[in-house]
Amino acid sequence: MNPGGASSAPKFDASLDAEWQQWKATHGKVYGPDEEGWRRTVWEKNKKMVDLHNEEYKQGRSGYTLGMNAFSDMTQEEFRRTKCGKM
Repeated sequence: MNPGGASSAPKFDASLDAEWQQWKATHGKVYGPDEEGWRRTVWEKNKKMVDLHNEEYKQGRSGYTLGMNAFSDMTQEEFRRTKCGKM
């Protein structure tokens, strides 16, 4: 479905291109052409959440920091399902 004729191609933050490539290399991530866009989208969303949380930490509104890791290309649901067993 393509409401309003909007492009279905994901729009990525170009300023994160090098960091995305480095993250994939660090964690040995290789995706097929159909999966790459989805994983990048999830990764960017998780990165933004981590960055926002760490800004709150810097402002004294949180007592801990977050970081990106090997699971940063997974949704919370995927992580729960694959790493925490069936719920």
